[in-house]
Amino acid sequence: MNKLFNIASAMLVLLPLLACGCEKDPSDTPEKDTRSALERYWADDYTGEIGIQQGEHTVNGVAVPRMFLGGKLLYVTGMNCYNLFVQCHESNAMKTENMEKTVETLVKEQVPIVRFSGSPFYASQFHFYMDNKQKFLANLEHLATLCDEAHILLIPSIFWNTGSVPDYYEEHPTAWGDKSSKTYAHMLSYTTDIVNTLKDHKCVAMWEFGNEFNLAADIAIAGYTDIPARVVSTAYQGFAELIKTLDPHGRVIASGNSIMRNAQYHLMVGPSWDTDSYAQYKEVTEVFTPDPMTGMSEHVYEDARVFSDKGTVGRSDQILYAKQAAAELGKVYYIGEFTGPKTAVGDSLMVRKHFISYYAQRVQISLMWNYALKGDIEWSFKADTPYGRMAFNLMREYNERFKTVTE
Repeated sequence: MNKLFNIASAMLVLLPLLACGCEKDPSDTPEKDTRSALERYWADDYTGEIGIQQGEHTVNGVAVPRMFLGGKLLYVTGMNCYNLFVQCHESNAMKTENMEKTVETLVKEQVPIVRFSGSPFYASQFHFYMDNKQKFLANLEHLATLCDEAHILLIPSIFWNTGSVPDYYEEHPTAWGDKSSKTYAHMLSYTTDIVNTLKDHKCVAMWEFGNEFNLAADIAIAGYTDIPARVVSTAYQGFAELIKTLDPHGRVIASGNSIMRNAQYHLMVGPSWDTDSYAQYKEVTEVFTPDPMTGMSEHVYEDARVFSDKGTVGRSDQILYAKQAAAELGKVYYIGEFTGPKTAVGDSLMVRKHFISYYAQRVQISLMWNYALKGDIEWSFKADTPYGRMAFNLMREYNERFKTVTE
C-alpha cells in the first residue's frame, strides 16, 4: 500500500500538470457551499444544469478538463449493473419487476452511480425493440423515473454488443463506418430514441457509445474480423455529433472503451504487436475518442501496462499517464470498469488496491464490475453474499473518502 502512494508521489513531481491540491473550484461563491457534488445536485433547492458537465480547473497555472456535477467537482465510485434495464426483456417478458427489485437493492446498498446496457445484446433479441418500441422505451423511461426518485446517477452504454447491429442487418461489421449502411442508420435512429427518452431526466449522468469497441479493432492479424480503427472512430464521431444536437443539457459523451491494447497504435498502422510508446498511446486514444466526444474511458483489470519508452508501469502510474493523456487531449478521464470481487476471485486486498489507486490519483468516476440481481451475468455478484458484501462495503467506504476531496 505504501509503495503505491510513494510511486504516486514521485509521479506527481514528474507530471506537475496532475498535481493535487492546486485546483480551485471556479463555481465557488464567497459563501462556499460545503456540500459534496452529489449532495448539492440532489438537493431540493438545486436548479442548475443536469447531468455531468465538462469544465476547466487551473492546475499549476494550466487549465485542465474536469467533470462537474451540480457546479462542483465530482468524485464518486459506483457499480456496473449490465442488465439493469435489459433484464426486462431478457428474463422478465417485458415486465419491470426485476428491474424494480434491482433498483431497490441499489438504494439499500447506497450505490450513487451505475453503468448499464442500453440495448439488446443479441440480434435475435432486436424484436423486443423493433416490434414493441413503445413498451421498450416506456420501460427505459420507468427506470429513469425510479432513479430520479432514488438519487442514482445512470450511464447508459447504448450499443453494448457492437456486433449485434450489423448481424441483425446482415452487414459486415465495417458497416459501422459506412454512413450509407443500415447499421449506421440504425445507430442514428436508435440513439435518437434513447436520448429523447432519457435526456430530461436528472439521473442521466452522461452518454456512452458501447462496450470496449476499441478491442475489436485491427486484430485481423490474429485471425479476427477486420475492423479498422477508422470504422470505430467514424461511428463514435457520428454518435457524438448526433447527441450534441439532441441533448440540450450538454452532458459528457464517451466511448466506453477498455484500456488501449499495449500495441493498439501499432495494430492500427502496422499491423504488428510491437509495443506502443506513451506518445503513440495518446495518439491512438485520440483516434478512439474523436471530437466531439469528451469522455476518455478505460477499463482496468490488469495490474500493469507496458510502454516501449517507459517500460512496465504499475496501475497507479498508468492512471497518472492516462490522466495526463486525457488532459493533453482535452478529455475527461474515468474508469468504466474495474476488478470486482469475482474477477479478483475473492481477494479483498486486490479490490482494495484498486480503490487505493483511484483515490490516490483522484479518478473522478470508477465503476466496479458487476452487480446483478440474480448473479447470472458473467463475473457478477449478488448483494447478500460474501462477494456482494465486500463490494458494497468497499464502495461505501471510498465514497465517504471521496466526499472530502475538493481539489
